[in-house]
Amino acid sequence: MPLPHTSRPASRHAPARRATSPVHAALPLRRALLSAAALLVAPALASVAPADAAELPLKRVVLSSAGLAQFIHAGAVTGGATVELPVRLDQVDDLLKSLTVFDRAGGIGAVSLPGKAPLAELFRDLPFGPEALASPSALLNALVGTEVEIAGPVNATGRVFRVEPEETALPNGGGTVTRHRLALMTERGLVSAVLEDLTTLRFTDLETRVQIERALAGQSLNRAKDRRTLSIGFLGDGNRQVGLGYVVAAPVWKTSYRLVLPKDGGQGGGKARLQGWAVVENLTGGDWKDVELMLVSGNPVALKQQLYTAFYTDRIEVPVTTAARVLPRTDDADAAESRPGPRAKAAGTALARREMMPAPQVGQVQRLMAPAMAAPAAAPPPVEADAIAGAAQAAEAEEAATQLIYRFPAKVTVATGHTVMVPFVDREVTASRTWLYQPEVSARRPLAALRLRNDGDTSLPAGIVTAFDGGADGAANFVGDAQLPLLARGTFKYVTFALDAKTDIRREDLGVRRTTLGKAVDGTLTLTTRSRRTVGYEITPPADEDREIVIEEARADGWSPAEGSRGVEETPTRLRLAVKAPKGQTTKASLVLERTDRQTVVLTDYAPEEILARIRGLENETPAVKETVLKLGALVGEINRGRAERSRLDAERKRIGEDQERLRRNLSSVGASSDLGRRYVDTLKAQEDRLAEIARTEQTLDAEMAAKRQAAIEAARQLKL
Repeated sequence: MPLPHTSRPASRHAPARRATSPVHAALPLRRALLSAAALLVAPALASVAPADAAELPLKRVVLSSAGLAQFIHAGAVTGGATVELPVRLDQVDDLLKSLTVFDRAGGIGAVSLPGKAPLAELFRDLPFGPEALASPSALLNALVGTEVEIAGPVNATGRVFRVEPEETALPNGGGTVTRHRLALMTERGLVSAVLEDLTTLRFTDLETRVQIERALAGQSLNRAKDRRTLSIGFLGDGNRQVGLGYVVAAPVWKTSYRLVLPKDGGQGGGKARLQGWAVVENLTGGDWKDVELMLVSGNPVALKQQLYTAFYTDRIEVPVTTAARVLPRTDDADAAESRPGPRAKAAGTALARREMMPAPQVGQVQRLMAPAMAAPAAAPPPVEADAIAGAAQAAEAEEAATQLIYRFPAKVTVATGHTVMVPFVDREVTASRTWLYQPEVSARRPLAALRLRNDGDTSLPAGIVTAFDGGADGAANFVGDAQLPLLARGTFKYVTFALDAKTDIRREDLGVRRTTLGKAVDGTLTLTTRSRRTVGYEITPPADEDREIVIEEARADGWSPAEGSRGVEETPTRLRLAVKAPKGQTTKASLVLERTDRQTVVLTDYAPEEILARIRGLENETPAVKETVLKLGALVGEINRGRAERSRLDAERKRIGEDQERLRRNLSSVGASSDLGRRYVDTLKAQEDRLAEIARTEQTLDAEMAAKRQAAIEAARQLKL
């Protein structure tokens, strides 16, 4: 779409500013202001010096730890002016989704930007493609048949027939050069000329010249293929202050802490110095000059949609109605019903677990930004731990319902492509030194740790911690790195920064002991199994130092500290046991865990041997239960003997059947009237008698085993426990 005229380009970051509601491209917006949005941007506008109508300077940057950034521009415009905002192509969707313009006194006109593929749309209406602008010969070949006028060694007017390359030898064996020969169809016939020798070539047709001019102008306007320019027109009269905000993807700001350990070990809850710095990158393609900086840490829902992509929906195609021909349908013809075409697929939306930040309130800036902490230079005298430089003006922290907000009291300047560090917290925190034993990290050594309590007014975001300690000479010595998880206010966390090579811990898993109790009523047995697991530890601290070891074990589902256990702390994923280990001796400790499992079974649904297995070995076995166990044992033995006899009879029947098969084959060979045949017949009769006897015996066995199974069920039903 055509771009509105602008007096001069705007800042690299800045869109146009205007009223109160989200802006939709190419749609004029109402003058009405959202009161909340107006209040949001009002303080910033009040403190902004009048700016050129075509330039709205960047005033505020709000960076999210979830990968989004909100940019706010503010300045003065004149009614009828147009502001342009260059934006990266990959950020247009976010900008169309979030662009909001604030204007108290005037109104906004059209907000427009070129299409996603402006050159493709431009050349769709031209008689040649973008490749025709690669060279004069390519353009002439694309416009074959167009009338041109040439001057030079050959003067002629005619229509372009063809341009063809030809190789020309250079003198003195200097190789060859490629030249292009232009052929024109004139009134005198076909005329040719070397294109490189011509001094002038003019298209005589005005429309052709206009088309070429449009193509060249489009190439110039869209030279930056990965950027687009958003144009915003402002209505109304006179000068006035306006504002603009939008949210796009940006690098995540990172947290880096400095921690100075307490001198006295903090056994009773000493104080440690905690200094937090935010690492911020400016990768927007434009400088941030004297901008208000805010950092936000949280994890709200953020959405992305392809608003800059054109989507079309399929329509039902119907035949053209005409009265010229009539085709009657025969009685037996199938009715051909028209079916709707496929429905268009909606544009997919991508959920990004990135943080979406509301437009912040703009406060008055009253203090100057303290310079960033310089990198320490190597110097002979040691740097004392107590002398670590404080942040002149750290950020003002605010904890909202779902996020942390840090407002910096002074403006910052960051060149594009540069990284800066700014302090967002600098205070003392309650801390005590301890040693944390994590078997999965080190089987024999504990970790030097610090128990940090956040007794401040706001939470502390997660980040990496560099720990320092004061040496014998008072120097600040590096002792290790740690990871600080999100530390909510009023809670504590352990941070570990080094391995304690002077303390030895031996861990032994003593296994699980289980006891099972039963309760039986009317054939229903309830089993309660109590499991008890014991893990033993032998702790040998240094000969000259006491240790307070916090043993940390993974928490398994269903297991909890045994009744009577002391000093065991439970977290959602860990169990912690605190053990004091005096110097010069080995201290033994144990962590005892318990779990209880219950199972209810209906004994009458099981076979006798399974009933016996369920009730045998119970811890609360009574004489009645023992008697039932003996009775069931006898019944199970008899049933097993009956099954064995049944198996023996089955095997005998199988052998008789195989033998009868052999006798019948032999009988068919010798005949039943022969002596041998009669012997075969007598044997078959005896075998049939035996088979009948086996069948009667099996029936008796089946009846006896059924009775014994019923007796076992009755015994289980009568069991009282």
